[in-house]
Amino acid sequence: MTTYHVTHIHTFENCFSGNAEAMDLWKQIPSLAKENNVSIKFFKVNPTEHTFFILMEAEDYSHIENTIGQCKKLGDFNITPVIEQTFYA
Repeated sequence: MTTYHVTHIHTFENCFSGNAEAMDLWKQIPSLAKENNVSIKFFKVNPTEHTFFILMEAEDYSHIENTIGQCKKLGDFNITPVIEQTFYA
């Protein structure tokens, strides 16, 4: 399985915290992850900076897209494949 670090950023001006339709897109992620065999290792939020941090594992990048793609219209995304560090124990 490949590990992907996902960062989502939006601005205060386009914050969707009071937007039920937009929040429903985020709420779909757990069930879509299950459907696409994606494991969510963590999902953290910094509300002050309007930034989300998600660590996911999947067999294929397309499974990540199928899991979070509906949210891409809500802000900027960076999806980066990452590996275990090996330089310190």
